[in-house]
Amino acid sequence: MLTIIATIKEEHLENIRSGKKLFEMRKTCPKSVPFRVLCCQSKSGGEILAEFVVKAPICVKPPVPFTPKLIEKTCITAEAAEQYAAGGTVWFWDVQDMIDYCSTPGHRVRNIAEFGLARAPQSWCYVEVE
Repeated sequence: MLTIIATIKEEHLENIRSGKKLFEMRKTCPKSVPFRVLCCQSKSGGEILAEFVVKAPICVKPPVPFTPKLIEKTCITAEAAEQYAAGGTVWFWDVQDMIDYCSTPGHRVRNIAEFGLARAPQSWCYVEVE
């Protein structure tokens, strides 16, 4: 399966790990689905704290408005979503099969260096996984 590392703000990652956030909003999306997302927490020194699988991302192109239900599952305000999108196309990655490395037996917190990266990606990047 295609694997990426995505940098995610602490508050959003906490909502993903708790099961509250069901969609991650991004301006781009890998072309191949499903794909696995390794979640690197912003400002953590490259710690990967969780992972999830995206099986059916939703593309929203202007002028189609965001639905309240979709915004609610993203754990952001409608105003924040509109500001982020800035009138352009956005993707809502569906968070499925989430694994929290901090609380799931048999998993450990990883670091981006294990994937040959010197710094966390600005948004996301492809990685090779053995």
